[in-house]
Amino acid sequence: MSDDGAGSMSLGLETLKGVSGKMVQAVLGFVGAVVFARVLGPANFGGFYLLLTLVQVTDRPLAGIGVAAKKRFSEADARKGEILGSLLLANLLAIGSITVGIAVAGNWLGGFTGFDAAGPLFMILFTTLVFFHPFQQLLVADGYLGLETWNDTLRSVLTLGLQLGFVAAGFGAAGMGYGLAAATLLTVPVIHYFLRVQPVVPSVETLGSLWEYARYSIVARFIGKTFKRLDLLVLGWLTTTTAVGYYEAAFKLTVPAMFVSYVAGSGLMAKVSNLESRGEAVATDITNTVSFASILAVPMFFGALALSEGLIVTAFGAEYRPGAILLVGLALYQLLATQSNPYRQGLDGLDLPKLGMMIDLTTLALNLVVGVALTLQYGPIGVVIATVLAESTRYVLCALSLNRRVPEVSLFPRLLFEQVFAGAAMFAVVTLARMNVQVDSWFVLGSLVAVGAATYGVVLLVLSDQLRLTLSSVLSEAM
Repeated sequence: MSDDGAGSMSLGLETLKGVSGKMVQAVLGFVGAVVFARVLGPANFGGFYLLLTLVQVTDRPLAGIGVAAKKRFSEADARKGEILGSLLLANLLAIGSITVGIAVAGNWLGGFTGFDAAGPLFMILFTTLVFFHPFQQLLVADGYLGLETWNDTLRSVLTLGLQLGFVAAGFGAAGMGYGLAAATLLTVPVIHYFLRVQPVVPSVETLGSLWEYARYSIVARFIGKTFKRLDLLVLGWLTTTTAVGYYEAAFKLTVPAMFVSYVAGSGLMAKVSNLESRGEAVATDITNTVSFASILAVPMFFGALALSEGLIVTAFGAEYRPGAILLVGLALYQLLATQSNPYRQGLDGLDLPKLGMMIDLTTLALNLVVGVALTLQYGPIGVVIATVLAESTRYVLCALSLNRRVPEVSLFPRLLFEQVFAGAAMFAVVTLARMNVQVDSWFVLGSLVAVGAATYGVVLLVLSDQLRLTLSSVLSEAM
Protein backbone atom coordinates (compact mmCIF):
# COMPACT_ATOMS: atom_id res chain seq x y z
CA MET A 1 0.00 0.00 0.00
CA SER A 2 1.30 3.50 -0.84
CA ASP A 3 1.90 6.29 1.67
CA ASP A 4 -1.56 7.61 0.82
CA GLY A 5 -3.05 4.53 2.52
CA ALA A 6 -6.76 4.17 1.91
CA GLY A 7 -6.76 7.22 -0.39
CA SER A 8 -4.91 5.29 -3.10
CA MET A 9 -6.99 2.14 -2.69
CA SER A 10 -8.66 0.76 -5.82
CA LEU A 11 -12.19 0.27 -4.55
CA GLY A 12 -13.14 -1.85 -7.55
CA LEU A 13 -10.28 -4.33 -7.20
CA GLU A 14 -10.38 -4.46 -3.40
CA THR A 15 -14.15 -4.95 -3.46
CA LEU A 16 -13.73 -7.83 -5.93
CA LYS A 17 -11.24 -9.44 -3.56
CA GLY A 18 -13.52 -8.84 -0.60
CA VAL A 19 -16.68 -10.11 -2.28
CA SER A 20 -14.90 -13.29 -3.37
CA GLY A 21 -14.02 -13.87 0.28
CA LYS A 22 -17.58 -13.12 1.33
CA MET A 23 -18.85 -15.69 -1.17
CA VAL A 24 -16.73 -18.36 0.49
CA GLN A 25 -18.09 -17.21 3.85
CA ALA A 26 -21.64 -17.48 2.47
CA VAL A 27 -21.14 -21.07 1.38
CA LEU A 28 -19.64 -22.03 4.74
CA GLY A 29 -22.30 -20.12 6.64
CA PHE A 30 -25.08 -21.70 4.62
CA VAL A 31 -23.73 -25.22 5.11
CA GLY A 32 -23.35 -24.58 8.83
CA ALA A 33 -26.82 -23.07 9.14
CA VAL A 34 -28.46 -26.00 7.35
CA VAL A 35 -26.60 -28.60 9.42
CA PHE A 36 -27.11 -26.93 12.79
CA ALA A 37 -30.71 -25.92 12.10
CA ARG A 38 -31.58 -29.54 11.31
CA VAL A 39 -29.51 -31.12 14.11
CA LEU A 40 -30.44 -28.69 16.88
CA GLY A 41 -34.02 -27.82 15.89
CA PRO A 42 -35.63 -24.36 15.73
CA ALA A 43 -35.71 -23.73 19.50
CA ASN A 44 -32.00 -24.43 20.23
CA PHE A 45 -30.90 -22.93 16.91
CA GLY A 46 -32.86 -19.77 17.69
CA GLY A 47 -31.65 -19.73 21.28
CA PHE A 48 -28.00 -19.60 20.23
CA TYR A 49 -28.60 -16.71 17.84
CA LEU A 50 -30.55 -14.90 20.53
CA LEU A 51 -27.52 -15.15 22.83
CA LEU A 52 -25.14 -14.09 20.05
CA THR A 53 -27.37 -11.11 19.28
CA LEU A 54 -27.15 -10.00 22.92
CA VAL A 55 -23.35 -10.25 22.75
CA GLN A 56 -23.28 -8.22 19.54
CA VAL A 57 -25.50 -5.54 21.05
CA THR A 58 -23.43 -5.40 24.26
CA ASP A 59 -20.12 -4.96 22.42
CA ARG A 60 -21.39 -1.88 20.56
CA PRO A 61 -19.37 0.62 22.64
CA LEU A 62 -16.21 -1.17 21.53
CA ALA A 63 -17.50 -1.23 17.95
CA GLY A 64 -18.11 2.51 18.14
CA ILE A 65 -14.60 3.13 19.43
CA GLY A 66 -13.39 0.87 16.61
CA VAL A 67 -15.13 3.09 14.04
CA ALA A 68 -13.50 6.16 15.58
CA ALA A 69 -10.14 4.40 15.47
CA LYS A 70 -10.70 3.46 11.82
CA LYS A 71 -11.53 7.08 10.96
CA ARG A 72 -8.46 8.52 12.67
CA PHE A 73 -6.19 5.66 11.49
CA SER A 74 -7.12 6.41 7.87
CA GLU A 75 -6.28 10.10 8.07
CA ALA A 76 -3.01 11.66 6.94
CA ASP A 77 -0.36 11.77 9.69
CA ALA A 78 -2.29 9.40 11.99
CA ARG A 79 -0.66 8.40 15.30
CA LYS A 80 -1.20 4.72 14.64
CA GLY A 81 0.58 3.27 17.65
CA GLU A 82 -1.40 5.44 20.04
CA ILE A 83 -4.67 4.54 18.31
CA LEU A 84 -3.89 0.84 18.72
CA GLY A 85 -3.02 1.40 22.37
CA SER A 86 -6.32 3.21 22.89
CA LEU A 87 -8.26 0.22 21.54
CA LEU A 88 -6.44 -2.18 23.86
CA LEU A 89 -7.15 0.04 26.87
CA ALA A 90 -10.85 0.29 25.99
CA ASN A 91 -11.09 -3.50 25.64
CA LEU A 92 -9.60 -4.17 29.06
CA LEU A 93 -11.97 -1.71 30.73
CA ALA A 94 -14.98 -3.20 28.92
CA ILE A 95 -14.11 -6.79 29.82
CA GLY A 96 -13.87 -5.85 33.48
CA SER A 97 -17.28 -4.15 33.39
CA ILE A 98 -18.95 -7.06 31.57
CA THR A 99 -17.55 -9.57 34.06
CA VAL A 100 -19.36 -7.73 36.85
CA GLY A 101 -22.54 -7.54 34.77
CA ILE A 102 -22.56 -11.27 34.01
CA ALA A 103 -22.10 -12.09 37.69
CA VAL A 104 -25.31 -10.18 38.40
CA ALA A 105 -27.43 -11.12 35.36
CA GLY A 106 -26.21 -14.64 34.57
CA ASN A 107 -29.37 -16.41 35.76
CA TRP A 108 -31.69 -14.12 33.81
CA LEU A 109 -29.55 -14.64 30.71
CA GLY A 110 -29.87 -18.40 31.02
CA GLY A 111 -33.64 -18.22 31.29
CA PHE A 112 -33.99 -15.83 28.36
CA THR A 113 -31.82 -17.80 25.93
CA GLY A 114 -32.37 -21.37 27.15
CA PHE A 115 -28.68 -22.04 27.92
CA ASP A 116 -27.72 -23.23 31.39
CA ALA A 117 -24.19 -21.88 30.95
CA ALA A 118 -25.25 -18.70 29.14
CA GLY A 119 -23.18 -16.44 31.40
CA PRO A 120 -19.75 -18.03 30.78
CA LEU A 121 -20.53 -18.50 27.08
CA PHE A 122 -21.52 -14.83 26.81
CA MET A 123 -18.24 -13.81 28.44
CA ILE A 124 -16.15 -16.02 26.16
CA LEU A 125 -17.84 -14.70 23.02
CA PHE A 126 -17.64 -11.07 24.13
CA THR A 127 -13.93 -11.24 25.00
CA THR A 128 -12.85 -12.87 21.75
CA LEU A 129 -15.03 -10.73 19.48
CA VAL A 130 -13.86 -7.37 20.88
CA PHE A 131 -10.26 -8.36 20.19
CA PHE A 132 -11.17 -9.14 16.58
CA HIS A 133 -13.65 -6.77 14.94
CA PRO A 134 -12.32 -3.32 16.00
CA PHE A 135 -8.78 -4.28 15.01
CA GLN A 136 -9.95 -5.76 11.70
CA GLN A 137 -11.23 -2.30 10.79
CA LEU A 138 -7.71 -0.90 11.07
CA LEU A 139 -6.70 -3.09 8.13
CA VAL A 140 -9.36 -1.36 6.03
CA ALA A 141 -8.18 2.04 7.27
CA ASP A 142 -4.73 1.17 5.95
CA GLY A 143 -6.17 0.22 2.54
CA TYR A 144 -6.20 -3.57 2.97
CA LEU A 145 -9.89 -4.14 2.29
CA GLY A 146 -9.45 -7.49 0.55
CA LEU A 147 -7.07 -8.77 3.23
CA GLU A 148 -9.55 -7.83 5.97
CA THR A 149 -12.28 -9.87 4.30
CA TRP A 150 -10.08 -12.89 3.65
CA ASN A 151 -8.92 -12.98 7.25
CA ASP A 152 -12.60 -13.07 8.20
CA THR A 153 -13.00 -15.88 5.66
CA LEU A 154 -10.21 -17.82 7.39
CA ARG A 155 -12.13 -17.33 10.62
CA SER A 156 -15.27 -18.72 8.94
CA VAL A 157 -13.42 -21.85 7.80
CA LEU A 158 -12.12 -22.44 11.30
CA THR A 159 -15.49 -21.62 12.85
CA LEU A 160 -17.40 -24.22 10.85
CA GLY A 161 -14.87 -26.97 11.57
CA LEU A 162 -14.67 -26.21 15.27
CA GLN A 163 -18.43 -25.82 15.64
CA LEU A 164 -19.03 -29.18 14.00
CA GLY A 165 -16.48 -30.71 16.36
CA PHE A 166 -17.99 -29.19 19.51
CA VAL A 167 -21.57 -30.07 18.54
CA ALA A 168 -20.56 -33.62 17.63
CA ALA A 169 -18.79 -33.89 20.99
CA GLY A 170 -22.10 -33.33 22.74
CA PHE A 171 -21.99 -29.63 23.63
CA GLY A 172 -25.25 -28.96 21.78
CA ALA A 173 -26.07 -25.41 20.70
CA ALA A 174 -23.42 -24.07 23.09
CA GLY A 175 -20.84 -25.80 20.88
CA MET A 176 -21.62 -23.25 18.17
CA GLY A 177 -20.50 -20.53 20.58
CA TYR A 178 -17.34 -22.34 21.63
CA GLY A 179 -16.41 -22.95 18.00
CA LEU A 180 -16.92 -19.30 17.05
CA ALA A 181 -14.89 -18.06 20.00
CA ALA A 182 -11.98 -20.43 19.35
CA ALA A 183 -11.84 -19.57 15.64
CA THR A 184 -11.91 -15.84 16.43
CA LEU A 185 -9.05 -16.18 18.88
CA LEU A 186 -6.93 -18.07 16.32
CA THR A 187 -7.25 -15.33 13.68
CA VAL A 188 -6.45 -12.32 15.89
CA PRO A 189 -2.65 -12.71 15.40
CA VAL A 190 -3.09 -12.40 11.62
CA ILE A 191 -4.43 -8.87 12.04
CA HIS A 192 -1.48 -7.67 14.06
CA TYR A 193 1.04 -9.34 11.74
CA PHE A 194 -0.17 -7.26 8.78
CA LEU A 195 -0.75 -4.04 10.71
CA ARG A 196 2.89 -4.02 11.82
CA VAL A 197 2.11 -1.35 14.40
CA GLN A 198 3.13 -1.62 18.03
CA PRO A 199 0.70 -0.26 20.62
CA VAL A 200 1.83 2.89 22.38
CA VAL A 201 0.41 4.50 25.51
CA PRO A 202 -2.00 7.08 24.05
CA SER A 203 -1.56 10.78 24.66
CA VAL A 204 -4.34 13.00 25.98
CA GLU A 205 -4.55 14.58 22.53
CA THR A 206 -5.08 11.22 20.81
CA LEU A 207 -7.66 10.12 23.36
CA GLY A 208 -9.47 13.44 22.93
CA SER A 209 -9.50 13.11 19.13
CA LEU A 210 -10.88 9.59 19.35
CA TRP A 211 -13.49 10.57 21.91
CA GLU A 212 -14.64 13.52 19.79
CA TYR A 213 -15.70 10.97 17.17
CA ALA A 214 -16.46 7.97 19.39
CA ARG A 215 -19.03 9.75 21.57
CA TYR A 216 -21.30 9.67 18.53
CA SER A 217 -20.11 6.48 16.83
CA ILE A 218 -20.57 4.46 20.05
CA VAL A 219 -24.23 5.42 20.19
CA ALA A 220 -24.58 4.96 16.42
CA ARG A 221 -23.10 1.46 16.47
CA PHE A 222 -25.22 0.44 19.43
CA ILE A 223 -28.30 1.73 17.64
CA GLY A 224 -27.22 0.22 14.33
CA LYS A 225 -26.70 -3.29 15.67
CA THR A 226 -29.85 -3.08 17.74
CA PHE A 227 -31.73 -2.02 14.62
CA LYS A 228 -30.28 -4.87 12.57
CA ARG A 229 -31.09 -7.48 15.19
CA LEU A 230 -34.09 -5.83 16.79
CA ASP A 231 -36.35 -8.31 15.03
CA LEU A 232 -34.76 -11.20 16.94
CA LEU A 233 -34.99 -9.37 20.24
CA VAL A 234 -38.65 -8.48 19.71
CA LEU A 235 -39.49 -12.03 18.61
CA GLY A 236 -37.64 -13.48 21.61
CA TRP A 237 -39.53 -11.10 23.90
CA LEU A 238 -43.03 -11.36 22.43
CA THR A 239 -43.09 -14.86 20.89
CA THR A 240 -40.82 -17.92 21.19
CA THR A 241 -37.31 -19.07 20.33
CA THR A 242 -38.94 -21.22 17.64
CA ALA A 243 -40.11 -18.08 15.86
CA VAL A 244 -36.56 -16.74 16.24
CA GLY A 245 -35.36 -19.93 14.53
CA TYR A 246 -37.74 -19.38 11.59
CA TYR A 247 -36.55 -15.81 11.27
CA GLU A 248 -32.86 -16.69 11.47
CA ALA A 249 -33.23 -19.42 8.83
CA ALA A 250 -34.85 -16.95 6.42
CA PHE A 251 -32.29 -14.27 7.26
CA LYS A 252 -29.39 -16.62 6.53
CA LEU A 253 -30.62 -17.02 2.96
CA THR A 254 -30.54 -13.24 2.38
CA VAL A 255 -27.08 -12.53 3.81
CA PRO A 256 -25.20 -12.57 0.44
CA ALA A 257 -27.33 -9.62 -0.72
CA MET A 258 -25.20 -7.27 1.40
CA PHE A 259 -21.77 -8.51 0.33
CA VAL A 260 -20.95 -5.87 -2.29
CA SER A 261 -22.50 -3.04 -0.30
CA TYR A 262 -20.81 -4.11 2.93
CA VAL A 263 -17.34 -4.59 1.48
CA ALA A 264 -17.38 -1.56 -0.80
CA GLY A 265 -19.03 0.60 1.87
CA SER A 266 -16.38 -0.26 4.44
CA GLY A 267 -13.65 0.67 1.98
CA LEU A 268 -15.56 3.78 0.93
CA MET A 269 -15.62 5.12 4.48
CA ALA A 270 -11.83 4.83 4.77
CA LYS A 271 -11.19 6.26 1.29
CA VAL A 272 -13.56 9.20 1.75
CA SER A 273 -11.94 9.90 5.13
CA ASN A 274 -8.44 9.92 3.63
CA LEU A 275 -9.40 12.02 0.60
CA GLU A 276 -11.42 14.46 2.68
CA SER A 277 -8.52 14.94 5.11
CA ARG A 278 -6.38 15.94 2.12
CA GLY A 279 -9.04 18.19 0.56
CA GLU A 280 -9.72 15.98 -2.49
CA ALA A 281 -13.05 15.19 -4.23
CA VAL A 282 -15.12 12.20 -3.11
CA ALA A 283 -18.29 12.29 -5.25
CA THR A 284 -17.12 9.86 -7.94
CA ASP A 285 -16.20 7.14 -5.46
CA ILE A 286 -19.54 7.49 -3.65
CA THR A 287 -21.59 7.37 -6.86
CA ASN A 288 -19.70 4.34 -8.16
CA THR A 289 -20.23 2.50 -4.88
CA VAL A 290 -23.97 3.26 -4.90
CA SER A 291 -24.18 2.05 -8.52
CA PHE A 292 -22.84 -1.41 -7.72
CA ALA A 293 -24.03 -1.81 -4.10
CA SER A 294 -27.26 -3.66 -4.96
CA ILE A 295 -25.95 -5.84 -7.78
CA LEU A 296 -26.52 -9.01 -5.69
CA ALA A 297 -29.48 -7.79 -3.65
CA VAL A 298 -31.72 -7.12 -6.67
CA PRO A 299 -31.70 -10.69 -8.05
CA MET A 300 -31.98 -12.13 -4.54
CA PHE A 301 -35.14 -10.12 -3.92
CA PHE A 302 -36.74 -11.22 -7.18
CA GLY A 303 -35.57 -14.77 -6.52
CA ALA A 304 -37.19 -14.73 -3.08
CA LEU A 305 -40.43 -13.55 -4.67
CA ALA A 306 -40.39 -16.48 -7.08
CA LEU A 307 -39.03 -19.29 -4.88
CA SER A 308 -39.49 -18.39 -1.20
CA GLU A 309 -41.10 -21.63 0.01
CA GLY A 310 -38.91 -23.86 -2.13
CA LEU A 311 -35.77 -22.16 -0.81
CA ILE A 312 -36.75 -22.44 2.87
CA VAL A 313 -38.13 -25.99 2.81
CA THR A 314 -35.39 -27.45 0.63
CA ALA A 315 -32.63 -25.85 2.68
CA PHE A 316 -33.88 -26.24 6.23
CA GLY A 317 -36.69 -28.78 6.14
CA ALA A 318 -40.49 -28.70 6.26
CA GLU A 319 -40.57 -27.59 9.92
CA TYR A 320 -39.14 -24.22 8.81
CA ARG A 321 -41.94 -23.60 6.27
CA PRO A 322 -43.38 -20.66 8.29
CA GLY A 323 -40.16 -18.79 7.48
CA ALA A 324 -41.02 -18.56 3.76
CA ILE A 325 -43.10 -15.41 4.09
CA LEU A 326 -40.36 -13.83 6.23
CA LEU A 327 -37.83 -14.49 3.46
CA VAL A 328 -39.54 -12.13 0.99
CA GLY A 329 -39.70 -9.30 3.49
CA LEU A 330 -36.10 -9.78 4.60
CA ALA A 331 -34.90 -9.82 0.98
CA LEU A 332 -36.62 -6.45 0.44
CA TYR A 333 -35.04 -5.10 3.63
CA GLN A 334 -31.59 -6.19 2.44
CA LEU A 335 -32.16 -4.49 -0.92
CA LEU A 336 -32.96 -1.21 0.79
CA ALA A 337 -30.01 -1.63 3.15
CA THR A 338 -27.57 -2.08 0.26
CA GLN A 339 -28.49 1.40 -0.93
CA SER A 340 -28.54 3.16 2.44
CA ASN A 341 -25.23 1.64 3.60
CA PRO A 342 -22.88 3.52 1.19
CA TYR A 343 -24.52 6.84 2.06
CA ARG A 344 -24.23 6.09 5.77
CA GLN A 345 -20.57 5.11 5.38
CA GLY A 346 -19.98 8.27 3.37
CA LEU A 347 -21.29 10.39 6.24
CA ASP A 348 -18.88 8.65 8.61
CA GLY A 349 -16.01 9.28 6.20
CA LEU A 350 -16.91 12.98 6.00
CA ASP A 351 -16.46 13.24 9.78
CA LEU A 352 -20.19 13.57 10.49
CA PRO A 353 -20.74 10.94 13.21
CA LYS A 354 -23.36 13.03 15.06
CA LEU A 355 -25.57 13.24 11.97
CA GLY A 356 -25.25 9.50 11.36
CA MET A 357 -26.13 8.83 15.00
CA MET A 358 -29.30 10.92 14.77
CA ILE A 359 -30.42 9.09 11.63
CA ASP A 360 -29.82 5.72 13.28
CA LEU A 361 -31.68 6.80 16.43
CA THR A 362 -34.70 7.91 14.39
CA THR A 363 -34.93 4.65 12.48
CA LEU A 364 -34.44 2.51 15.60
CA ALA A 365 -37.25 4.31 17.43
CA LEU A 366 -39.54 3.85 14.44
CA ASN A 367 -38.64 0.17 14.13
CA LEU A 368 -39.18 -0.53 17.82
CA VAL A 369 -42.56 1.18 18.14
CA VAL A 370 -43.98 -0.14 14.88
CA GLY A 371 -42.32 -3.55 15.31
CA VAL A 372 -43.87 -4.24 18.71
CA ALA A 373 -47.30 -3.10 17.53
CA LEU A 374 -47.26 -5.14 14.31
CA THR A 375 -45.81 -8.26 16.00
CA LEU A 376 -48.58 -8.23 18.58
CA GLN A 377 -51.13 -7.84 15.78
CA TYR A 378 -49.71 -10.08 13.03
CA GLY A 379 -47.00 -12.25 14.57
CA PRO A 380 -43.44 -12.64 13.18
CA ILE A 381 -44.26 -11.07 9.78
CA GLY A 382 -45.19 -7.87 11.61
CA VAL A 383 -41.64 -7.30 12.82
CA VAL A 384 -40.30 -7.75 9.27
CA ILE A 385 -42.79 -5.22 7.87
CA ALA A 386 -41.66 -2.74 10.53
CA THR A 387 -38.01 -3.29 9.61
CA VAL A 388 -38.73 -2.62 5.93
CA LEU A 389 -40.51 0.63 6.81
CA ALA A 390 -37.68 1.71 9.11
CA GLU A 391 -34.96 0.88 6.56
CA SER A 392 -36.85 2.86 3.91
CA THR A 393 -36.76 5.85 6.25
CA ARG A 394 -33.06 5.35 6.91
CA TYR A 395 -32.33 5.22 3.18
CA VAL A 396 -34.12 8.50 2.49
CA LEU A 397 -32.46 10.30 5.41
CA CYS A 398 -28.95 9.05 4.59
CA ALA A 399 -29.21 9.74 0.86
CA LEU A 400 -30.59 13.26 1.25
CA SER A 401 -28.13 14.15 4.03
CA LEU A 402 -25.12 13.11 2.00
CA ASN A 403 -26.41 14.64 -1.23
CA ARG A 404 -26.87 17.96 0.56
CA ARG A 405 -23.17 17.96 1.44
CA VAL A 406 -21.86 16.40 -1.77
CA PRO A 407 -24.41 17.48 -4.42
CA GLU A 408 -22.35 15.95 -7.23
CA VAL A 409 -23.33 12.45 -6.05
CA SER A 410 -25.99 10.79 -8.21
CA LEU A 411 -28.75 9.30 -6.04
CA PHE A 412 -30.27 7.23 -8.84
CA PRO A 413 -27.46 6.03 -11.13
CA ARG A 414 -28.41 4.39 -14.42
CA LEU A 415 -26.83 1.06 -13.45
CA LEU A 416 -29.32 0.68 -10.58
CA PHE A 417 -32.28 0.88 -12.96
CA GLU A 418 -30.59 -1.61 -15.28
CA GLN A 419 -30.24 -4.04 -12.36
CA VAL A 420 -33.95 -3.75 -11.54
CA PHE A 421 -34.90 -4.39 -15.17
CA ALA A 422 -32.63 -7.45 -15.31
CA GLY A 423 -34.09 -8.67 -12.00
CA ALA A 424 -37.64 -8.34 -13.30
CA ALA A 425 -36.68 -10.31 -16.42
CA MET A 426 -35.16 -12.99 -14.18
CA PHE A 427 -38.36 -13.15 -12.11
CA ALA A 428 -40.47 -13.68 -15.21
CA VAL A 429 -38.25 -16.48 -16.52
CA VAL A 430 -38.01 -18.29 -13.15
CA THR A 431 -41.76 -18.00 -12.54
CA LEU A 432 -42.52 -19.53 -15.94
CA ALA A 433 -40.01 -22.32 -15.35
CA ARG A 434 -41.40 -23.06 -11.88
CA MET A 435 -44.89 -23.58 -13.32
CA ASN A 436 -43.60 -26.63 -15.15
CA VAL A 437 -41.69 -28.32 -12.31
CA GLN A 438 -42.19 -29.17 -8.64
CA VAL A 439 -39.50 -27.83 -6.31
CA ASP A 440 -38.91 -30.99 -4.29
CA SER A 441 -35.14 -31.51 -4.42
CA TRP A 442 -31.81 -29.71 -4.36
CA PHE A 443 -31.35 -30.47 -8.06
CA VAL A 444 -34.60 -28.80 -9.13
CA LEU A 445 -34.02 -25.81 -6.84
CA GLY A 446 -30.42 -25.45 -8.01
CA SER A 447 -31.50 -25.61 -11.65
CA LEU A 448 -34.07 -22.84 -11.16
CA VAL A 449 -31.55 -20.68 -9.30
CA ALA A 450 -28.98 -21.25 -12.07
CA VAL A 451 -31.51 -20.29 -14.75
CA GLY A 452 -32.39 -17.14 -12.83
CA ALA A 453 -28.77 -16.16 -12.24
CA ALA A 454 -27.88 -16.70 -15.89
CA THR A 455 -30.85 -14.64 -17.05
CA TYR A 456 -29.99 -11.78 -14.70
CA GLY A 457 -26.32 -11.79 -15.63
CA VAL A 458 -26.83 -11.91 -19.38
CA VAL A 459 -29.52 -9.22 -19.44
CA LEU A 460 -27.45 -6.92 -17.22
CA LEU A 461 -24.28 -7.38 -19.26
CA VAL A 462 -26.17 -6.61 -22.47
CA LEU A 463 -27.81 -3.52 -21.00
CA SER A 464 -24.95 -1.95 -19.06
CA ASP A 465 -21.95 -0.30 -20.70
CA GLN A 466 -20.75 0.75 -17.23
CA LEU A 467 -20.73 -2.82 -15.94
CA ARG A 468 -18.77 -4.12 -18.92
CA LEU A 469 -16.25 -1.27 -18.66
CA THR A 470 -15.83 -1.72 -14.90
CA LEU A 471 -15.34 -5.48 -15.17
CA SER A 472 -12.74 -4.99 -17.88
CA SER A 473 -10.89 -2.38 -15.80
CA VAL A 474 -10.93 -4.42 -12.58
CA LEU A 475 -9.80 -7.61 -14.31
CA SER A 476 -6.92 -5.75 -16.00
CA GLU A 477 -5.83 -4.43 -12.58
CA ALA A 478 -5.95 -7.93 -11.15
CA MET A 479 -3.73 -9.39 -13.87
